[in-house]
This record gives sequence, structure tokens and C-alpha cells, in this order.
Amino acid sequence: MVRLRSPFGSPLPKRFSDGLSAFICVHLWLTRLSHCILLAKRQHRAGFVRAVGCLVFLVAALSLSAAAKVTILTPHNEAIRIEFGRAFATWHMAQFGEPATVEWRNVGGTTDALRFVQSEFSSKPDGIGIDIFFGGGPEPYLLLADKQFADRWDVPPEILGGIPQTAGGVEVYDRDHLWYGAALSSFGILQNLRVQRLTHLPFARRWEDLTRPELFGWVGAGDPRNSGTMNTMFETFLQFYGWEKGWLKLAMLGGNVRKFDRESTTTAKDVTLGETAYAMAIDFYGFTQVAAAGRTNLTFALPEDFTAINADGIALLHGAPNRETAGRFINFTLSEQGQKLWFLPKGHPDGPRQYSIERMIVRPDLYRRFKGVSNIEFSPFELPGNFNYDSKLARTRRDVVAALIGALLVDTHPELQKAWRAIIDRHLTPVDLAALGQMPITDAEVLVLARDAWKDPALRNQKKIAWQTWAQQKYRKLASDRRAPAPTTNNDANKNQ
Repeated sequence: MVRLRSPFGSPLPKRFSDGLSAFICVHLWLTRLSHCILLAKRQHRAGFVRAVGCLVFLVAALSLSAAAKVTILTPHNEAIRIEFGRAFATWHMAQFGEPATVEWRNVGGTTDALRFVQSEFSSKPDGIGIDIFFGGGPEPYLLLADKQFADRWDVPPEILGGIPQTAGGVEVYDRDHLWYGAALSSFGILQNLRVQRLTHLPFARRWEDLTRPELFGWVGAGDPRNSGTMNTMFETFLQFYGWEKGWLKLAMLGGNVRKFDRESTTTAKDVTLGETAYAMAIDFYGFTQVAAAGRTNLTFALPEDFTAINADGIALLHGAPNRETAGRFINFTLSEQGQKLWFLPKGHPDGPRQYSIERMIVRPDLYRRFKGVSNIEFSPFELPGNFNYDSKLARTRRDVVAALIGALLVDTHPELQKAWRAIIDRHLTPVDLAALGQMPITDAEVLVLARDAWKDPALRNQKKIAWQTWAQQKYRKLASDRRAPAPTTNNDANKNQ
């Protein structure tokens, strides 16, 4: 590591805040500074300039060394990192009269970040050198709390008082203050209106519309093993429709998918580029793409059949080395200043400077106060509650469900597409659809597997290979079936779904 050196040739101390070393070092520096000033009397101008230079360098070094910092692990994109890093530094200086910096760590999506944290804590139970986990839906935070990887932080009452504990039946923050929702997320369909007009494709108003045969190859989705966003959306299908029907809908939708992306940001961008006409997307990715391409070209629609609202969290990690500054960062994200950064458009005096973030926030009063100013036109606190997402169920079976989706839809995607194409050609007969929706495991068996046996790496690999082989055989059989097309129409088939 490169160490800064003073004009005198001695290196700066690694931690100026280290009591005794700081005292000794400052004493030595002041002694040398006095020597410089004495030299100024003998060497006149040259010595005086050197003395002033020494003083400036000393003051700058002391300022840099004393600056508070917080280290944050996050799957959030660069725009959020830049805006929150800048705004927190400004807020911290105004509140406490001293500078503060944010050191961002990014290892990929939410799933990658959570995997990294668990791996680090397995060998460093007292702390992993990171202060905050920031971003991602509720499941990672439930796991952090359960495994005691998160420490309690009590947000001041004057901040927390403006935030409801629930929204649409979903927790906005933990009752024991082990995590907080920094923003709220909904999930919907990002659509390229221009592509739809040119190709005569329909506008999707419901999730179920993404299973329509005419959308073959025009749908975008990500791999839920790497994307927490996609994991939540696929889990939502299973909770809303139930296990058996949910998997049928996911298989039909998967057959329409052009390709499964590793990151959900790529899925949203592909719609903007016209590579796809529809994409499963979290709201803020959708709003960002609409803002970039224009509302006449893109739109983000909340499906009419069901919509899940989730908290996008923040938590203080156990053993945080910069606990006080980390807590201040949490306070900032939940304060009016932090919430306005999520909510207001770029260029607004209280909003972001360089990037529009366009996120739903956890303070209901700001929706009313800035109605017509923010590009977010609805409040999640006022949406009809037609569906309550079960975060605890999702967290319990998260890894097993992700492995199933990987084996049955992603890794066997070429075979699935051929089978789905053949089923479409045979007019979606009830027999074909029943076969397509078959599963190698029940939801009850998944819960049993998730609670204990799934911890065994050998068993996990065995199950993944077995499920993948099972799926390939099923799809190949459906693709090779040469039965004559049944005389049913698409409308008749849709009634049977």
C-alpha cells in the first residue's frame, strides 16, 4: 500500500485518530514546522514559502486523517452509489461539522452479495470489515437477522416517526430494528411500445399476458440464481397461483423468454434497445429506462392481476468497524433529505444532481407534498392490497426454488423453447399443458429439503443434476410428439389454463 509522505520525508500515520501515535506525530510535525519557520528568518522568502507549504500540508493531512468513513456492500448501481455518497458527505458536514466518506464494495447482484457476506462471516464471526449491507429485497435481511449477522441500530424517533411499520401487509422495517426499508419496490412489465407497434404485438396488462404464444422470443428475464429481483418475481408467481399452476405459468413464460440474463439490469436495457418488447423488471429499472428513452417509446406497467410491494433494505452488519458513522448513514437514508434523493427528479434543489434514481420511498407524506413534481405518480401506501407477499416463506425456500428455476427453466432453456414451440403448434392442448407443468418435487418436499438437507453440498449437486436431467427428458418428449394438432383455438386453450 502506498503511504503518503510529508515535505519532510516522513510518512503519514496509517490512523491519525490513534491517540498516542497521533499526539507524538503532531508533536514531531509541529517541532519540524517551528524549525522551518526559524529557517525562514535566515533564508527570508524561500524559507517562508517552505514554512507555509509545510503548514498547509499538515492541515490537509490532519483533515484527511480525521475524516469519518463508512464501508458499504451493495448491489445498487453506480448512479445510486454516486448520488448517496455525495449527498451523505454534504449532510454529514452540515449535521456534525466534519467530513465523511463512503467506501463502496460491489461483488455483483443481491444474491452474490449475500453469498459473499455468509462466506466471510463463516471465517470471521466477530466482523468482516464491512459496516453496512445496502440494497436488495426483504429475504436477505431476514437471513442476516436470523444468523445474527446484523446488529441493532435505533433510528432517532424524529426520523422513524414518519415511516409506517408496514405497507400493503409487508414490513417496512424490522420491529427489533435489525434492518430498515430504505426504499420500496414494486415489480412490473417494462414494454417497448415502438416495437409493439411495428410488430403488432399486444400491450401486456397482466403477468399472465407474458405467457401468450404470440410473445415467443420477445420476453426478457434474468437468472434468479444471480438476481434477487428475479428471484422475488418468480417466487411471487408461485405464491399467487399456487405451486402447481405457478410452475405451469413460469414454464410458459420461460418458453417465451429470448434468453435468461445474469443481471436484471441487462434485461431492462434489452427492452430499450428493442431486443425484446417485454421484460420482467423492478420499478426503478423501469422508470430509469423510460426516462432515458421517452414515454412515447417505453412504459412501465404494474400488472392488474397481482402486484407485490417489497422493502429494499439497509442493515448494520455485526462487528461494523465504523459503527457510529454507519448508523448515521442509515439515519440519512431514512431522513427527509435521503428520501428526497430517491424520489425527486434530477435537477430539483433537494434531488439528485447527476442521475435520476426514481424510487418509491418509505415516507408517505412526501408523496402528497411532491405530487406532480416526482415522476412516480402513485403511492404504494394507497394501492389496493390484492396480494400479500410472504417474505418468510420466500426466504425459507429461496435457495431451493432458485435451483429449481435454474434446472427447469434456465439451464434447459433450449429444450424448453423447442417443447413450447411444439405445444404452440399443437394449439396448447390441455394434455400438453398438464405435462409442461409437471414438477419433480412438491412444495411440501421443498420446505423439508430447505430446512436441513440442502446444507449438504453433495446432495445439492445431486438434486440439481437430477432435476436438470428430468426436465430435459420431459421437454424432449414434448418436442418430439408428432400428434396431429388438436382442433382447439387459442381462446379455448386459454380457458383451460
